[in-house]
Amino acid sequence: MFCSKCGNETKSDAVICTTCGGQPGGDEKMPSSQYSREDFYRAFIGQKSQEYYLRQFAKFDSRGKAGATWHWPAFFATFYWLLYRKMWGTAVLYFFSPYIAILLLVIASLFVGKADGGLLVGVGWLVYIIAMFFFPALYANAFYYRHCKKKLVQVAASGHSEERQLGELTGRGGTSKLFLFLFIFVIIAIIGILAAIAIPAYQGYTVRAQTTRTVQMGKEMGSHVAEYYGKHHRVPETLAEAGYGQSLPDYVGAVKIDTQTGVISITMAKSMLTGKSLNMIPTLQAGGEMVWVCRSKDIPPRHLPKACQENPAK
Repeated sequence: MFCSKCGNETKSDAVICTTCGGQPGGDEKMPSSQYSREDFYRAFIGQKSQEYYLRQFAKFDSRGKAGATWHWPAFFATFYWLLYRKMWGTAVLYFFSPYIAILLLVIASLFVGKADGGLLVGVGWLVYIIAMFFFPALYANAFYYRHCKKKLVQVAASGHSEERQLGELTGRGGTSKLFLFLFIFVIIAIIGILAAIAIPAYQGYTVRAQTTRTVQMGKEMGSHVAEYYGKHHRVPETLAEAGYGQSLPDYVGAVKIDTQTGVISITMAKSMLTGKSLNMIPTLQAGGEMVWVCRSKDIPPRHLPKACQENPAK
């Protein structure tokens, strides 16, 4: 028996509905003249996947109860499927279920002690994840079947004409465009988050690679300068004078040699380091060998090789 007021199923000998206090109306109030039960199902389901749900509902009707069947959309996107099928209350409950589960697990862990609390939370969370993936997928058709029957009974209890009931079911059922808008919004948000993470990471990687190659190039310049110094006992004024004839990459704007100190200043260009300089500083060893150390006053340490950082993180 079903309540004529709220549509909930009641016991056969019930006098009042235990849910809303209404009076049970006997068997399901389904119109029995020119329209069949399937017609009312069709009106509520809508055009999307209509034949699929009709087959599932026919199985449940023949058994007299809803059971477990597999539903792929509910497995991959439970929340969005609930919104798509206008099961608003269930969708809200599903959305907040992770927070409720975490709260319950944390409270439970406080009672079992610190030693076992972590294990309880871990195992409980694993069970929850498995349940929230598989349980909705197994019973999605059953949920939707009960949701549909409840709406059919509510509409039938209105006493309106069958044509009007079909119209009301069409309006209450079908699918929701909110699903599409929300899905697009989530996709855009995910893309935005990934872009916010990936773009700076890629830029940082590119700049780090450029500074690494610049240091290698600076060491080659230093070798030519050291060789020139060994022969002429003075620092060359230009790279050409030092015998360095390789072309500079586009991310290097200019190279200057300080004839007093021998420091080679390499100015970066066409990147986020444009205008910043990397200095190759020479040190003359006791045996006459010239050793080069890279340093920079304006390039952030995160963009420099560890060898060029004054206090590299260990």
